[in-house]
Amino acid sequence: MNTTMDDFFGENGLLAKRLDRFEFRSEQLRMAGAVEKALQKKQFLIAEAGTGTGKTLAYLIPSILSNKKVVISTATKNLQEQIFYSDVPLLQNTLKLDFRAAYMKGRNNYLCFSRFERFKAQPTFLSPGEAARFQDISHWAYSTATGDRSELEDLPDDYSPWNTICSDAHLCLGQKCQYVKECFITLLKQRAQRADILIVNHPLFFADLMLKVTGYGEVIPHYDAIVFDESHQIEEIATHYFGMSVSNYRLDELTRDIMRELKQAECNPRHFQSLLDKFQACYPPFFKHFNSKQPRYRLRQHHLTGEILTALSALLNSIGALISSLDNLSPKTEAIEALSRRAQEINHQLTFIIEASDPAYVYWCEVRGRGMFLRASPIEVGELLNNALFDEKDTIIFTSATLSTDRHFNFFREQIGLSQKKGITELILDSHFDYSKQAILYLPQDLPAPDQKTFTLSAARKIETILETTRGRAFVLFTSYKNMTEIYHYLNGTIPFTLLLQGEKTKSLLLKHFKEDLHSVLFATASFWEGVDVQGEALSCVIIDKLPFDPPTEPMVEAKIDYITSRGGNAFRSYQIPSAIISLKQGLGRLIRNSEDRGILAILDKRIVTRSYGQQFLASIPSCPRTDSLSDLETILS
Repeated sequence: MNTTMDDFFGENGLLAKRLDRFEFRSEQLRMAGAVEKALQKKQFLIAEAGTGTGKTLAYLIPSILSNKKVVISTATKNLQEQIFYSDVPLLQNTLKLDFRAAYMKGRNNYLCFSRFERFKAQPTFLSPGEAARFQDISHWAYSTATGDRSELEDLPDDYSPWNTICSDAHLCLGQKCQYVKECFITLLKQRAQRADILIVNHPLFFADLMLKVTGYGEVIPHYDAIVFDESHQIEEIATHYFGMSVSNYRLDELTRDIMRELKQAECNPRHFQSLLDKFQACYPPFFKHFNSKQPRYRLRQHHLTGEILTALSALLNSIGALISSLDNLSPKTEAIEALSRRAQEINHQLTFIIEASDPAYVYWCEVRGRGMFLRASPIEVGELLNNALFDEKDTIIFTSATLSTDRHFNFFREQIGLSQKKGITELILDSHFDYSKQAILYLPQDLPAPDQKTFTLSAARKIETILETTRGRAFVLFTSYKNMTEIYHYLNGTIPFTLLLQGEKTKSLLLKHFKEDLHSVLFATASFWEGVDVQGEALSCVIIDKLPFDPPTEPMVEAKIDYITSRGGNAFRSYQIPSAIISLKQGLGRLIRNSEDRGILAILDKRIVTRSYGQQFLASIPSCPRTDSLSDLETILS
């Protein structure tokens, strides 16, 4: 007898019988049926699944039953691990589904035995604390089955020795490594090869796609279908991996790795010392030309002349001398050959960025502390994705809680190159939660417009009033660090609640403190607009200061606007508005996370009511009662 999705997701289905707290959701059943059909008929599916749909199981179960090898790609490692360590055991142990699952992360998440042993023989630490922690790593290294650094729960993100002992594709010796049998990457690939369901993340997926495009091999084995969860991030991540970047940090790493490998190969490093000294003397003056008070800016032709070209010529000559010397070494190890290829790649990419001659790319600079990053990014990734992926695979499922704008997928399809593709099934599933009873949308009209000088102070006073009503328990989400810090400092000490500011602690620690202090308030920007799940009384209000339009001076945004305008399009309506709608939906989505949650959604930007395009925003967010009166807010919390 054939199994249907109703047998699993129906009111009397297997999930209802086996799970104590299962709640029937018609949206989940519809999505599972659509995923099943796409897998059977080899189709593309775009499915927006509102918060509470239960979309993970809705794509996992039909994927398992399809008898196909399916890759699940998530936006974050956290979601990836949640699926593997929570959902997969549930399906295997509780529902008794018979399948093999594996998950893969980027190489730098895994220990390399060869690099570990070499570092252990000659360790260098920045502090006694690093040395003490390395003792724990040493014990773990000989007992772990996966080599995954996430097992080291107390290891700080910035623990510097990890970069020296983790797996690195540039330095991998492959089958010639003496530790090949113990290699965690080799074992990982073997598990991935055997798996029916392979769980990866978007950065790894697109890094692997670039390897396949350039002919340098693969990490992810052959698969029949792919499910992209949190698909709204695909365009941004693909843009990053189809682009290129050269930084002073990258050249520092190349220098260190050359010296290390020469010593390991028992070559005389003195032969190279003068070359490396010249190389190290060349690139700081070159990158110094790009220092700026602007954190990100486009590289224009007037930036790329005179002294910069002279400095570039000296740097490229120095890289060329290094490449020649590495190639002439005898005997030459696999690692030395890999270093030569790295240097050649840097040479090529640096030349491409500075020449800035391909109109399909935007050329820009990012300044982060002491780091200077010169970048070239494709303005449009649609054609690249079609050639590398969409024309090669016949079954792809795209899902997220935020894919549609104004109840259609035109923007999403345009951004990733699917606007002309026929036969794509589309499905919009509203949230399972009852926003009409669980939330109220507060749209005050007594504030100045966001572009007026008095807006920040007026917004601070309005936030203070809202927080008095909610007794804290709020996220205040901003579109800029400037507004966030100004309003935080204005309110800090004037209201009787703990105020938490993004950047003062790690993201995980801020969320921990927010959940523990039930009347605290978190002030945050971009990274807290999505992927944050706080259920219950701790979060009863989400306040957004402005409609989240991307700054038009951001290099990628500016380039897209220029690109659309040059082709006679209206960039504001076709790109800036829908992009802001997606971001707004993500931010508002932090509030209602289960059927018991109740709270206030507040948008302080009056343009959502006074401008014609505001209706597009309102049509795209969950429908709930709206008010411009503070007195109405108490009712939802009582």
